[in-house]
Amino acid sequence: MKTPAVALLALALAPDLSRAADGAEIYRRKCASCHGGDGNGGSRKLGPLSSPDLQAKSDEELFAAVARGSRDGKMPAFRGRLADGELRAVVAYLRTMAPRSP
Repeated sequence: MKTPAVALLALALAPDLSRAADGAEIYRRKCASCHGGDGNGGSRKLGPLSSPDLQAKSDEELFAAVARGSRDGKMPAFRGRLADGELRAVVAYLRTMAPRSP
């Protein structure tokens, strides 16, 4: 039997898990060709999306980076190509790439 705190935590996390699942599909279609299916840089040898530097950024910073694209123009801006909800789903999926503690 779940304790009330565990049940509440599960309810609180459910939307994020759903959003991350949606983000995984968007990532597969829009990002994996450059960043690799697993986010480790792909054939372009980009930095891994699991890097501590990237994972230390706030959700707002990641959202802005995906929306505006890279400053050097190598990553396109996805604002206008993806709705804000889709951009947030990609950010939620990026969070699943964070290294897990042993």
